[in-house]
Amino acid sequence: MATSNASSDLSQVKTARTGARNTRNRQKANLQDSQTEITENLNRTVAKFDTQFTLSEHTQRKFSSALASLETAQTNLSKSIDDKNKHHAFTAGISSRNYGWTGSTLVFPLVIYSEGTGYNPSTGIFTAPTAGTYVFYVSVQSAHQNTIFLDIVLNGSSKVRAMAWYGSGNNVSISQTGTNLVILHLQTGDRVWVKRYSGTGYFSHDIPVTTFSGFKLN
Repeated sequence: MATSNASSDLSQVKTARTGARNTRNRQKANLQDSQTEITENLNRTVAKFDTQFTLSEHTQRKFSSALASLETAQTNLSKSIDDKNKHHAFTAGISSRNYGWTGSTLVFPLVIYSEGTGYNPSTGIFTAPTAGTYVFYVSVQSAHQNTIFLDIVLNGSSKVRAMAWYGSGNNVSISQTGTNLVILHLQTGDRVWVKRYSGTGYFSHDIPVTTFSGFKLN
């Protein structure tokens, strides 16, 4: 009877040991599964951050490129505006004759060419938009058998004179052309125009013969 009890106890011990071992194995397997899942989740998270970081770098490069393009465009626009502000030129003329004209300022209302600002075709006066060196030119054709003297003036002071002189009496049908050119250094706001010094009348045409021009050198 004692032997039978001992065998039974031994069998229970073995069963308990086996159960404990199986429990440890299951726990170990569960732990390994949990570790595997954690590792996979961690790897996915790291991969996600890597992707986001790569996209961020790409976005940053695109932004930097776009910013550089905008800065270049702004620089070019500023340069274009500066260049436009530096260039001033005009040619204006008169499209009809006036043999009896004895006025003071000769107005050239027909603008043939204009770049920048400065010339006013209503007054015939050029006002310097910026300081610099300018060139002015006047050409006038006299009225029939008349003489005309025109000055290019700066702020009211005569600088050069164009003369279309006639002295052949009443027997010769002729008109003369007078021209002159002057280089002037102007300050902003200085005014230049053409003024009659003496004489009477002028000749011109729908394609202007009598003209006034100016442009900025620098």
